[in-house]
Amino acid sequence: MILTIDVGTTNTKLTCWETYHNYKKIKQVKFSTPKICNNDYVDFDINSLWEKIISNIKLIGADNLKKVDRISIASVGEAGVLLDKNFQRIGPMIAWFDQRSQTIIDHLSKNEQNMIYQITGLPAHVHYSASKIAWLLKEYANTMEKYYWLCIPDYLLFLLTGNLATEYSIASRTLCYDLKTKEWSEEVKKIFNIENVEFPNVHSAGENMGTVQSSISKRTGLNSDCYVTIVGHDHMVGSRASSLHGGELLDSTGTTEALLTLKDDINLIESDEKKGIANGVYVDPKKYTLFTALPAAGSVIQWFMETLNISEEQLMDSMDKLYENYRKGVLPENITWLIPHFSGSGTPTKSTLTKGLWYGINSETTLDDLVFGLFLGLTFEFKLAMETLIKSDGVSCIKAIGPITNDNLWLQLKADILKKDIIALEMDEAVSFGGCLIANHSKSVVNSKSEIYHPLDNSNSSKLNKIFTEQYLPIYKSKVNFELNINN
Repeated sequence: MILTIDVGTTNTKLTCWETYHNYKKIKQVKFSTPKICNNDYVDFDINSLWEKIISNIKLIGADNLKKVDRISIASVGEAGVLLDKNFQRIGPMIAWFDQRSQTIIDHLSKNEQNMIYQITGLPAHVHYSASKIAWLLKEYANTMEKYYWLCIPDYLLFLLTGNLATEYSIASRTLCYDLKTKEWSEEVKKIFNIENVEFPNVHSAGENMGTVQSSISKRTGLNSDCYVTIVGHDHMVGSRASSLHGGELLDSTGTTEALLTLKDDINLIESDEKKGIANGVYVDPKKYTLFTALPAAGSVIQWFMETLNISEEQLMDSMDKLYENYRKGVLPENITWLIPHFSGSGTPTKSTLTKGLWYGINSETTLDDLVFGLFLGLTFEFKLAMETLIKSDGVSCIKAIGPITNDNLWLQLKADILKKDIIALEMDEAVSFGGCLIANHSKSVVNSKSEIYHPLDNSNSSKLNKIFTEQYLPIYKSKVNFELNINN
């Protein structure tokens, strides 16, 4: 059996899989990923996270744990811990979306930013690890001493096995990894003044990176010869479960929304840096990734429900009614739409300075109008990011995983506005499943049920695309230019 650990921004999931009978899920335990919030600062509470993982492993059941011979770890990227020479933590585990290290990024020259992109394939941004490391060194450490940086899955591996290691797709999110040489970049470390920080050796996803320490075995019931592996960055791991191929685009939804496509080589384009497009090494290190993320998806939907005090059931009822009408060719009389920059914007204008905007509201706007406008706006944002990431004619189809697969209205809007088939993969826990496949070194993928949403050729889709072109794009550009100019 394989035990997968999936650490997400919102939730953490432990899943036990039977690998001999079509990858059957035996048991899953889920809990909220613990955080510490202090005004505008947000940290992942690593002490609580670790204790919850240990205590919840026991809930998998003693009989199941005796059969577990591999543990795979997938997680969000960028966040991690700084350790001193005695491997003791220094400072907090800053959440990937926290912006306290923005001043580090602001002090980079244009030449330094360009050099960073040409080495790491990532635009210099506060979300990645490098600025967090520099901030922690400044606030908590001594620049004359030696330190280690471990991302979330690396640190969990260390606690489970005592070994230091990381994986390619995780290393690719640090802003310190040279994609061309596949080595840690001393040049980038020098730019950030973190030359005294060492990073772990990089291994392939699924590789044996150590066995469970005896102390952990005694606490949990895991076998001491059970080996542990890092399978990668959660969106990349989820794509493995979708059997993503070249020419296909992955739409991975959760707290954020990620767009991912695969390529065979590296081609770092200067204009892509300004658009916030990220390159990386895939969980299969023979391939590379072209990736971008929209900071808001599930988080905006959650805000919408909490602010309007509506339940998930009420939201789904409204979406079902709107979907039925939409399929019949009926649009809301009052079409509103949202620009969901609640946590800043993603591609093509990656910035933490932008704000959300809702257009088209009047005194007759109903809840159904707002629900439609919510998902219309999320779809417009996705369309803009997709057309920036990859040429539309280079996309054969879009594979969707995550909560979006339960949302008929959202999926049909995407099919019509993107003019692509949307394949909604009905798989339970794509990241956990992908982690199981990688840890089991599976070359094939178990076929999952899927539903295909074909573009509807009617006046509604034409009208919505006209709104995108004539309303959304001009207002988007004006809004973003205004926000960036007043903050300069």
